[in-house]
Amino acid sequence: MRLCAALSTILATIVLAGASAPAAADDRGRSHSRLEITTLSTGPDRVSGGDVLVGVNVPAATALSEVEVFRNGTEVTGVFVPDAAHHVLIGLVSSLTDGRNVLTAATRGTKPSLNARLEIQNFPISGPIFSGPHQVPWICETDTSGLGPSSDAHCTVPVRYEWFYRSTANTFKPLPSLTPPFPPDLAQTTTIDGRTVNYIVRVESGTIDQSIYRIAILDDPTAPISNPWSPGGKKPGPGWNGKLSFPFGGGCGPAYRSGRNLVTSALSHDPLSLGFAVAFGTRNTLGNGCDDVVSAETLMMIKERFVEQYGIPKFTIGSGGSGGSIQQHLIAHNYPGLLDALTPGISYPDIASVVVDVLDCRILDNYFDTIANPAAWPGSRRSKVDGYAVSTGVTPGNTVCQNGWSGFANGWQNPTARFDPVVPLAVRYDPVTNPTGVRATFWDGQVNVFGIDTHTGFARSAYDNVGIQYGLDALNAGDITKQEFLDLNAKIGGLDIDGNIVPQRTEGSLEGIDIAYRTGRVVTSGENLTLPIIDTRDYRDNNADIHTRIRTFMFLDRLKRANGTTANQVNWLTARSAVIPNLARMALIAHNEWLEKILADTSDAPYAVKVVRNKPATLKDTCWDAAGVAHQEPFTLNPSSVCNTLYPIYGTVRIAAGATLGGDILKCGLSPIDFKSYAVDFTPAEKSRLRSIFPQGVCDFSKRGVKQRPLAGTWLDFSDGDAHADRD
Repeated sequence: MRLCAALSTILATIVLAGASAPAAADDRGRSHSRLEITTLSTGPDRVSGGDVLVGVNVPAATALSEVEVFRNGTEVTGVFVPDAAHHVLIGLVSSLTDGRNVLTAATRGTKPSLNARLEIQNFPISGPIFSGPHQVPWICETDTSGLGPSSDAHCTVPVRYEWFYRSTANTFKPLPSLTPPFPPDLAQTTTIDGRTVNYIVRVESGTIDQSIYRIAILDDPTAPISNPWSPGGKKPGPGWNGKLSFPFGGGCGPAYRSGRNLVTSALSHDPLSLGFAVAFGTRNTLGNGCDDVVSAETLMMIKERFVEQYGIPKFTIGSGGSGGSIQQHLIAHNYPGLLDALTPGISYPDIASVVVDVLDCRILDNYFDTIANPAAWPGSRRSKVDGYAVSTGVTPGNTVCQNGWSGFANGWQNPTARFDPVVPLAVRYDPVTNPTGVRATFWDGQVNVFGIDTHTGFARSAYDNVGIQYGLDALNAGDITKQEFLDLNAKIGGLDIDGNIVPQRTEGSLEGIDIAYRTGRVVTSGENLTLPIIDTRDYRDNNADIHTRIRTFMFLDRLKRANGTTANQVNWLTARSAVIPNLARMALIAHNEWLEKILADTSDAPYAVKVVRNKPATLKDTCWDAAGVAHQEPFTLNPSSVCNTLYPIYGTVRIAAGATLGGDILKCGLSPIDFKSYAVDFTPAEKSRLRSIFPQGVCDFSKRGVKQRPLAGTWLDFSDGDAHADRD
């Protein structure tokens, strides 16, 4: 089973005993046949911070008291607590050295003695583990996050705990005292498992992996959680339902900074009121670096901290919109087991395949605004070429592409744009005054993955627009003329490595494109995306907003092609109005039911089968109209369906240029121009011009993309940068 797989142990499920005692599912109902050491808080090769939760499985015929445990030759048996019900010893082993450590266990009275050995690789709490070398310089923002100045370049600060309560006026307030009497307006809450407790929240704050993290949990200040795995420690009380909610933040911007948040950002009412713990870090906001590998590593390390200080969550549910949806998709795709269910909002399938489509907006806008006659290309006509809706709200009459895709069309290939102000000007790249400065492009932000292009000296870029016939659908539909089509494609040009518009089309790095597929930067393989997914969206297409509905269908198309079904995903859509249901709370409750049913399914069926057959019958694709009325129907591209009539589906630049729905082709395969494929007749002169525009041929989207290939593997390690990215 995939639940809790990230623990990299023999555990296949978790039984809560006093809130968090683990049980080896494979060993229930039979005796342990040998002594065995496992790590419970993370994989043995990915331990951080000098401590790790360890389980020692003991044969039934051997008394637990006969077992001794050693760390690097020093006895640590005293930190272990016996779990007689499952015949295991559990303990938090600390004082690990950075690098290789060895745990051993042996029996005293058994003849011959039973022995076990496990090597552990420990990393500093500041990381990195598998994401590759950290960025330098690094700006710490602990002070502006309320944690005081950091003590080193890794943003280290002391761990602190702060207490809040939910008032009867439905607001969070600082808890004035940890002892009764508590404030008279203290509310109570009933958790998802029916326990009513005081609504008091403890928030832990600190830094992990150079990221500011927060952990919030319902707790009793008169007997707070403390050393839960130690003899005499205090485990979480009835307020914690044994499960973890992990939200991800949006955006996609350059880093060179820790990011910042406030302690109150952890006070998420919906999950906390239901008894879920909440945990996240600043690098789990994609706007703080746009690096999903770092986000996965930060998630893993925060979960390790959570397990060691609170307990093993029965399951972890991801949530978050926009860049938060991207992280969920990519982490589930590339680092399976860290998340057990996804709740992507205003979603995108990934980032790398979206970047290339968005960069097209940059060169389209340049053509329409500076090369062609702008008066001839109002939003109503541009939309025929760029595929987006014409706004009736913000910037009425414009498309989102026309608005520069909210600045991303320039920023993702521009090495100087979109830095946060905390990054000093003096360290930033300038082609003349500081050519070795730090760069803000999407590709440079993931240089550990994409590696260095020896031709440019910068990170490999996968942006490519060779053979793209911009406005192809508009031409065939009669929305633009042949002359406009030819002029557009002749003069649109491309982008150089610094994001400057150049006359020629852009050829992406073939190695970079290959890496994007092999390392999972483009979500194409669905084998790791069979977990429960509830996709939520409020409709924005008519408001010049970048979060367009087509992106959900792009992801569904990829799921269908990879797995033959989309039954593990449920889609919810609302209007942007005051009369809408609380989708976040609904999804959390639905995921809880779904995951509990999967855990209760003890059959030998494949995980993907269990997910689909245990989906609650009430979970169906649904849209809600502006009055809040629900309409249940399968989400398809049928334009006459109820939901599609309410909320029409538009396209993207590349779909309007003939690309397939999935949008996962970074560089198209080329074929000779076939004039019979057009809905218009070209004159001999026009044919000659078209051949000169596309001397290598035009995109043939019936072909597999250039270098498009399956995912090379999961849990890839980029600690050696480019060398690991190029490894099969």
